[in-house]
Amino acid sequence: MESVYNFYFENESIANFLLFIIGTFVAAQLVTLIFTAVFEKLASKTNTSFDDELIRMGKKPVYWGVVLGGLYLALSSLSFFTEYLSIIKTVTQIGFILILLIVSVRISRVFFMWASNGKNKKKKQIGFVITMQKIFNALIYFLALIFILQAVGISISPLVASLGIGGLAVGLALQPTLSNYFSGLYLAADGFLQPGDYIEVDQGLRGYVVAVEWRNTTIRLWNNSLVKIPNSKMADSNITNFEEPKNASSFMVYCGVGYGSDLKKVEKIVLEVANKTQSKKKHGVPDFEPLFRYYEFGDSNINFKVILQADKYVNHHLMKHEFIRDLKAAFDKADITIAFPTRTVEFASGINVNSNK
Repeated sequence: MESVYNFYFENESIANFLLFIIGTFVAAQLVTLIFTAVFEKLASKTNTSFDDELIRMGKKPVYWGVVLGGLYLALSSLSFFTEYLSIIKTVTQIGFILILLIVSVRISRVFFMWASNGKNKKKKQIGFVITMQKIFNALIYFLALIFILQAVGISISPLVASLGIGGLAVGLALQPTLSNYFSGLYLAADGFLQPGDYIEVDQGLRGYVVAVEWRNTTIRLWNNSLVKIPNSKMADSNITNFEEPKNASSFMVYCGVGYGSDLKKVEKIVLEVANKTQSKKKHGVPDFEPLFRYYEFGDSNINFKVILQADKYVNHHLMKHEFIRDLKAAFDKADITIAFPTRTVEFASGINVNSNK
């Protein structure tokens, strides 16, 4: 026992270093045990998963925070490291800043993910949450950079003053890029566009939204080609979103029957075919009631229109195809004629001749 005391007093700094190292990892393991045995069990009893995610993602950063603090105390106890204490302190501060940065970003991700989830969340609300997350994360990184610069002894005030004039020049040079970036934030916050939406831009461009990125909005066309449109142009364009306010999309089909047709019979047949097409689950909206209206006396036919509704805009092409095919078959079976355009030619002798155009 006396030899142990003699070793400690003769090598006090080394002994303290070893004790701090051992104590550090014991304390770190104890913290991990507390998280597992206490906090995780308490969180599992709540109805929300938000606290479970916070505890799960906070366990490792707290562990490494304890280890970093213990290493600082251990290195500070070594007498031959005295002249390097300022460097050790700076490195430790930067380490704590980085740990806090990681924890803050993770908390931000968990919180905003929790805020954006929910059955009653609208697309605009989700877009606003995503935008706020980007702004909050940018603020976290900015503050971390300031604290790191202060830790290494760089004064912020002269740096900000020197960046004033240079920032103006850089801002002018990056004006298009910044315009696209803030337009992208606006598009995300507005929530009108989401990946998977089928849209039409006022240039006549139609396709699916792939992503609203920091500079461009990517659209996939019908032929599977990708088009990137600058966000600033998207923000200034008239955009039709065929998925809003709901996916169902109504459309019209125009047709006409000869003047000799029984109009009540025509209406009955058309509605039967329309209801049959509308009730198909693969593209129709079963609870939608098709509408039939005669609307004009044409040159050769009495024209009518039928309003149907597809579950998605892109499905209305197939639905229209099937309706026209089945309606033609039903007209042929009922001997109903879709007349060809005709013209009456009068000769000087008074003879009338009808000819197909």
